[in-house]
Amino acid sequence: MMGKARAMTLVEIAVSVLLGSIVMLAASRMLSSGMKTSTKGAAHLTNVQAVSVLMAQIEEDVQRAVDVSFLTPGTKEPSMKIVILEDRGGKPASATVIYQVVHEKPGDKTQVVKRTHTDHAGSGTTEGHPFCRGLQIVDCSFTRLDLEGDKVGFQVEIKVATPPNGTEEFEMQRFILCRNHASNSLALGWQSP
Repeated sequence: MMGKARAMTLVEIAVSVLLGSIVMLAASRMLSSGMKTSTKGAAHLTNVQAVSVLMAQIEEDVQRAVDVSFLTPGTKEPSMKIVILEDRGGKPASATVIYQVVHEKPGDKTQVVKRTHTDHAGSGTTEGHPFCRGLQIVDCSFTRLDLEGDKVGFQVEIKVATPPNGTEEFEMQRFILCRNHASNSLALGWQSP
């Protein structure tokens, strides 16, 4: 004898749909939260990389500086102008380097530009290299520090944020000694006049 087939009631179907909806909602919220965290992490890594590249370039140039007289000691400046030594055809030559924040639109700080001016036998050339392009520059400052024993260095501060709201910020500060500057050179007793 065959038994009666048990049919699902409307209440059982409604409860099953409700439980399925709750599970789907929880899964979608978890995935959405993971995407937000991933996007925020990617934005932070972009900021870290951009500031690190800029700071490494500034450090290289400041260490090669031979003239820093354009900046007043102890004053926080939004731009920096120094003279560095570079190798041009096996001979030392000087070049003027300027770092400054450039605004693509009024009031919009969008990149730091390094301008290098070299003088080749009377005909000068200027090159520009943008850094942190597309990021919001919250702070970029250079402070010349004159230390004991007439030594010279710079305190460099860079702070960027992710546009348009500046939600993800990253800041880096570094003291850099001007190793190539005459006041920072080591003069041994037998080298003194």
